[in-house]
Amino acid sequence: MKKSSCLVAVAMLFSLVIPLVGFAQSPALNVMATTTILADAARVVGGDLVAVDSLLPADADTHAYEPTLNDAARVAQADLLIVVGAGYEGFLGEMLESAGTEIPVVVASNGVEIISLGAHGDHGDDAEESHGDVEILGVLGDGLECEAHSDEDHADTSDDRPGEDADATEEAGHSSECDPHVWMNPLNVITWANNIAEAYAEADPANADTYRANASEYAARLEAVDQEIQELVAELPEENRILVTNHEFMGYFAAHYGFEIAAVITEGGSTGSEIDPQSLAELIAVIRAEAVPAIFAERSASDQLAAAVAQEAGVSVITSLYSEALSAADGDAPTYLDLIVFNAQTIVSALQ
Repeated sequence: MKKSSCLVAVAMLFSLVIPLVGFAQSPALNVMATTTILADAARVVGGDLVAVDSLLPADADTHAYEPTLNDAARVAQADLLIVVGAGYEGFLGEMLESAGTEIPVVVASNGVEIISLGAHGDHGDDAEESHGDVEILGVLGDGLECEAHSDEDHADTSDDRPGEDADATEEAGHSSECDPHVWMNPLNVITWANNIAEAYAEADPANADTYRANASEYAARLEAVDQEIQELVAELPEENRILVTNHEFMGYFAAHYGFEIAAVITEGGSTGSEIDPQSLAELIAVIRAEAVPAIFAERSASDQLAAAVAQEAGVSVITSLYSEALSAADGDAPTYLDLIVFNAQTIVSALQ
């Protein structure tokens, strides 16, 4: 009798376990995102249905990245490649050629209003629209295409296109002056989420409703974080909302939250740009004239030049901002929402 009872119990146990084992399944999509910030948004939208990997690791500087054959092989194994766009991934063409595959590429920033690099300086009349010191070049993917940035000359990439000159490029709707750091405004990441959801829905129609629902929920969280930052910045007097940054990565943040970017140490959207002695002297003069208390640099790039300028100008240097990548899981910015709040809190605290 006891033996019979044990057999019944074992049979019941297997009846519970077997369905659970059968329920486990591999992800519907394998996705590669270029950066950890983009990968974070892609994971939120995909949930358990999507496996997302990041091409670059945590705390990496995308501008200094050089793809390897192993990276190309990783990309070749993905169902989708998600990129920021707006000229951010200058290495992309070479990498896709090395990958030797026709992997679908999703430009997450399509639909975002793109601002011009150098928005803190003097502007010409070429911008489609101007809001104070911010030049709106147009909407990415809707008549505006951005050329890849170059460390040697971020403003002129026409040499890479034989037979084309700068004027012809502009007439064709291309611009090398695009600022690609769109994620510094959290509302732009809503566009990311929607674009990613639609790409997932097209690749995996059976789960389209889930992807769109995840994107909608993420959008609500992004709007809440935006409101939190708006309230934080409101505590800072307007005359204190002046930024000097290591390179041009805070344009969208400044435009959205009402900051003025008085100067940047290295012009252009790349951390690899250089500065000549005359520009350096002018920069120090601006910092002194504006009486800014700090220069803001980021963890992922060298802060040697920023530290030298800060010392010469008699101000402090803040090197803890996140620009191109998230932190490790145990850091201050393991998710995008953590990143944007941490940056805002750090900036407001330093400028108070």
